[in-house]
Amino acid sequence: MTTEWRLVPSPSTDTDAVVLPAFADALPPGLPAGPGFGGGVGEVLHLPGEPPQVLLGLGREQDLDSEAVRRAAACLAREIRRYRTCTVDLSLPPLLLRVFVEGFALGGYRFTRYKSTTPPVGPDRIDVVASVDHQSSVDSGRLLADSVLLARDLVNEPGDALTPAVFADRAGAIGLKCEVWDADRIAGERLGGLLGVSRGSPRPPRLVRLVYEPDQPVAHIALVGKGVTFDAGGLSLKPTPQMLDMKADMAGAAVVLGAMSVLAPLGCRVRVDGWLPLTENMLNADPIRIGDVLRIRDGTTVEIRNADAEGRLIMADALVLAGETAPDAIVDVATLTDAAAIALGRKFAAVMGNDEAWVGQVCAAAERAGEPVWPLPLPDIYRPQLDSAVADLVNYTSGNRHGTALLAGLFLREFVPPGIPWAHMDIQATAICDADDGEWVAGGTGFGVRTLVELLVNGQAGSGPVA
Repeated sequence: MTTEWRLVPSPSTDTDAVVLPAFADALPPGLPAGPGFGGGVGEVLHLPGEPPQVLLGLGREQDLDSEAVRRAAACLAREIRRYRTCTVDLSLPPLLLRVFVEGFALGGYRFTRYKSTTPPVGPDRIDVVASVDHQSSVDSGRLLADSVLLARDLVNEPGDALTPAVFADRAGAIGLKCEVWDADRIAGERLGGLLGVSRGSPRPPRLVRLVYEPDQPVAHIALVGKGVTFDAGGLSLKPTPQMLDMKADMAGAAVVLGAMSVLAPLGCRVRVDGWLPLTENMLNADPIRIGDVLRIRDGTTVEIRNADAEGRLIMADALVLAGETAPDAIVDVATLTDAAAIALGRKFAAVMGNDEAWVGQVCAAAERAGEPVWPLPLPDIYRPQLDSAVADLVNYTSGNRHGTALLAGLFLREFVPPGIPWAHMDIQATAICDADDGEWVAGGTGFGVRTLVELLVNGQAGSGPVA
């Protein structure tokens, strides 16, 4: 949805509808009799008139916060698709106006590229009544929403359309310094995990490095995003029901790309390196076999116990590369384990890491951004389960389904250099959703983009030491 946002000093009759606030504890008089509208967050009531009025429920006035405004705006976007122009008269302060713009764009999103006919997607123009100039709030809300929608578009693309090479091209189009390694370069750089996983696909892998570097950066952060553009499970072939959403197994890379796309216009003061290992995990003539041993870039050898535990193999190479640049801290984002989804449900991402302070900063940024996360431990007592009889590590603890999200995190930790704070976001549960719910819409969610942007632009990472 491409909507023009304008600031106006007062409502105009030259509009298809006027949106007005309705608080649950102070409903306007004269509402139509009957049940159905109580001013709850996201409730919408259409009233006749010239122009028509649309009441937007915001909950109790004393409880109004970013979460309520974002959710209400998202619900509104789905309710006013019929109008081509709309005036919003909510008297929101700058922060909540930014969140409103963000939520409206997220809630109104639809992925329609492969539709034969395109349904109405929302107003072409929205006039916001504001007594002072809040243009910066509108602009930042649109920028943040666009970064999330970029990630959603990538996640929603079919696997045959978004190959590793195509993804790399998309990464190169966001305007940052971009370096793309092909299969020969990947081999020359000794990325054994990425090479091993890619063996099962006729489409060659890519490794993308993005660099954002402002003048006089206050910190240096590395981001790593898992980019399996389709995951059939390799030789450990998934059943069809488990394969239905596997075009989304590159959501971590999409999140990193989306976040990095807006660092410059938002004035981020942190240098950020993004590392995106991109491959398919398919079943071709020569996939990795169970029992094969791969050698990661740092020399660590890994025995393959499950070819469907491939994400940690490509992330291992990328984490080593990120660590070689000696950043102040690392965050990786990956659709890594079903265990995280089983533990936390479909609304929370798991966060774990090697530094309590850095994990705390990531979690705090997620809370401010409105993306629910929950910290999980990385207990050293479980580390021996990763030992292999024939190599340094196993990639999966066969026969033991307990604590597998933590074991995956412990595996990744092996490839983070000592002394570098690192946090791992497992977004397996939150990368896609089945139905519209607030700012989430069915399909790719872009979950994690807002957290990374908040961390890098407004968090402690953007103001100095990171841990």
